[in-house]
Amino acid sequence: MEEKDFKEVITFAIRKEAEAYNLYKTYSQLTKTPGLKTMFEELAQEEKRHREILEEIDRKDVSEYKLEKIPDLKIGDFVEEQEFSPDMDYASALRFAIKREEYSLKLYNHMAEGTDDPQLKKLFSALAQEEAKHKLRLETEYDENVLMWA
Repeated sequence: MEEKDFKEVITFAIRKEAEAYNLYKTYSQLTKTPGLKTMFEELAQEEKRHREILEEIDRKDVSEYKLEKIPDLKIGDFVEEQEFSPDMDYASALRFAIKREEYSLKLYNHMAEGTDDPQLKKLFSALAQEEAKHKLRLETEYDENVLMWA
């Protein structure tokens, strides 16, 4: 992979993480529910940490990154997309966040599948893995605190 291509991918990923940070930060300020304020703030901070990691990453870091299989509870396959509302309840907020992370996961997986360059493929797969971790955390929360009581 050429250095120019690597930098373009990193710039794209940084922009996506910044967008996610801004979205979650805004929602943490708009929601009227204290627990949701905390959840959205935590998601914003995770996106911020990802952006900071990407800002420091170099090609060597990518080649040493260990890919692992992240379990998929597939709850995102069965929940409907939610619109944000300052008055949304906890279950709706979780569905909203699950779908956001699912979208990012699918985007990076699609980008990995769309290249023949092994380094780019690994970079996109690593980014997808991080989104899969977010999705798993949210789906676990949904399973334990929404589905168990439905």
